[in-house]
Amino acid sequence: MDQLKVHVYYLERYLEKTVSIDRNINMFLALTSNASIAGWVIWQEYSFFWGTAIAISQAINAIKTFLPYSKRLKSLQGLTNDLESLFLSMESKWFDVSEGALTEEQIHKLHMGYKEKRRQLIQKYLGTTPLPENKKMMDKAKKSAQCYFQNFYVF
Repeated sequence: MDQLKVHVYYLERYLEKTVSIDRNINMFLALTSNASIAGWVIWQEYSFFWGTAIAISQAINAIKTFLPYSKRLKSLQGLTNDLESLFLSMESKWFDVSEGALTEEQIHKLHMGYKEKRRQLIQKYLGTTPLPENKKMMDKAKKSAQCYFQNFYVF
């Protein structure tokens, strides 16, 4: 349960970072194109500068589809939501496990079922393209998960 919650927090942080990067690229492109055209009209003596700025923004716009952020954004949104649902399902079963209502075999089957669902979700959304590892985000995710369990579970 702890590992899954860490993954959920990690992916949420990764999603936030990806949204920010994608938004910044889009804002840069919009501002550069519009400001360059307006600048070109107003200050024609700097036409080379404005033309260069427009060319750079167009080049970035052309390669933007090859950058991983847009695709990663869609994948992370779906994966984060589905993993959070899986965690909630796992958390609801925790009561039976903690109260001893399940046999060792039932607990093992339940655990393996959740591992398989997690594997399927990762395969569905990320395929063979793993996320680049970010140790700083992972450390923050671990701290958030630790705080979550300290707040909601008695140790």
